[in-house]
Amino acid sequence: MSQTEITFPNLFRNKYFILMTVIVAAAAVGMAGSLGPLIPLGVVVSLYLVVLLFRRPDFNVILIAFIIYTNTAVVLSKFHGVPQTVGYSLPLLLLIPLIWHLFVHKRKIKINFVFILMILYLSVMIMGSAFSRDVNLAMPNVINYVVEGLGLYFLLINTIRTPKLLKQVVWALLIAGTLMGGLSLYQQITGTFDNNYGGFAQVDTGFITEESIQGNVVQPRVSGPVGEKNRYAQVMSMLVPLGLFQAWGAQSKKLRLTALILTGLIIVGATLAFSRGAQVGFLILIITMALMRYIKIRELLITLGAVVLLLIAFPQITQRFSTLGDIFSSKEEGGIRNTDGSIQGRATEMLAALLVFRDHPIVGVGPGMFRYEMEEYSKIISLKNITGERQAHSLYPGVAAETGILGFVTLMGIFFYTLYRLNIARAYWLGRNQTGMANLCTGFFLAIISYMTTGIFLHLAFIRYLWLIIALAVIASEFRESDVPTEMDIAGKELDKVEG
Repeated sequence: MSQTEITFPNLFRNKYFILMTVIVAAAAVGMAGSLGPLIPLGVVVSLYLVVLLFRRPDFNVILIAFIIYTNTAVVLSKFHGVPQTVGYSLPLLLLIPLIWHLFVHKRKIKINFVFILMILYLSVMIMGSAFSRDVNLAMPNVINYVVEGLGLYFLLINTIRTPKLLKQVVWALLIAGTLMGGLSLYQQITGTFDNNYGGFAQVDTGFITEESIQGNVVQPRVSGPVGEKNRYAQVMSMLVPLGLFQAWGAQSKKLRLTALILTGLIIVGATLAFSRGAQVGFLILIITMALMRYIKIRELLITLGAVVLLLIAFPQITQRFSTLGDIFSSKEEGGIRNTDGSIQGRATEMLAALLVFRDHPIVGVGPGMFRYEMEEYSKIISLKNITGERQAHSLYPGVAAETGILGFVTLMGIFFYTLYRLNIARAYWLGRNQTGMANLCTGFFLAIISYMTTGIFLHLAFIRYLWLIIALAVIASEFRESDVPTEMDIAGKELDKVEG
């Protein structure tokens, strides 16, 4: 029996529900006269949303995935005065489908190997906090991991039980990315960078594209609802392979076209952040897809053509990307000292993190504590004078510095074990001519590769995005043929509904 069969059947045909609807509508009209239209509209939408959440428990999972990826909870708290407790409690809606699975369907709690590794990583973080310079400064990072990492992962693997629901969640993420990318594109076209559109289209500092007597021309860098340009590009880049493989695996032309359009807007949104790390990650993604033989000559030419069109539309991309070449230049003193300030700063931060790891090799200096060591160690490097608190700006040396060899090996184990399981699942589905499921696994495989690549240039932060994708990837890797209903099974369920 499917999850939606044990709900409130024919609820919208029920005469009492219709009567309640009329009463609520009448009350809303009355409230609109005295309070204005927005408040009663919000009340009505909220009531129907509550009904939907209990009538379709699976909808909770889709909604929460959308809220997480659009950063809605943070935006509501930061820009609209919603209490943080309300925003951060939204993922608790996943308890509704969890209760259905445990007490209605009598299903068991799922604990897998990645979850065990995550528990181990938590243990390392706790040990690192205990030995850090200030436990009170380190513990909030541990709590954040428990909530946005461990807790989110546990709820997702225990609520997404069917490939159908997983695919619906993927589509929700693609729609979320499209809305963010669409807003970024609209900002670029209209030049309305002074409008953050309710906090969902924030703008970070830009870079100079042209210098003249009249003044410098600055290209702003969009940061979407995330609020940080490079991180925005990273979370958008993870959606690109998911969108591409949804397009290639869709059964109808309309779905393929829809997925391609969504993916295109996601790519544009990621591009307008002008993140050099994301640009490198995109190139590596194309190379990886070519090595996996997913991109043939014709498709590679189409991809290159799309890239050329993107460069023509936004020539600032070329100017931004070209500064990476300064690292290898030999002008004047040569080498990295000739690069722009941001590259010098990041090089200093990465090297400082390695020195911290050298001095604290077992459990590191504690989660989130590297920034307090940054200024002291930057003096040893003497590449750029850095004052104040700064992050490592690279996932790998940053994790090594804060959690030591134990934490680094555990986190890398989570990454590579997930990739290993996805590769096995991909081969499994290809052997059974289930290209849709194989493409789903491949999409998550490349999404993780994208995160790991951009992680070279970004430290571990905004972890809810990472653990959301890891959870969905692990779920995809664990499905087998018995989890995918055949056409006969679907027809039988439809017949049961008619006879009922």
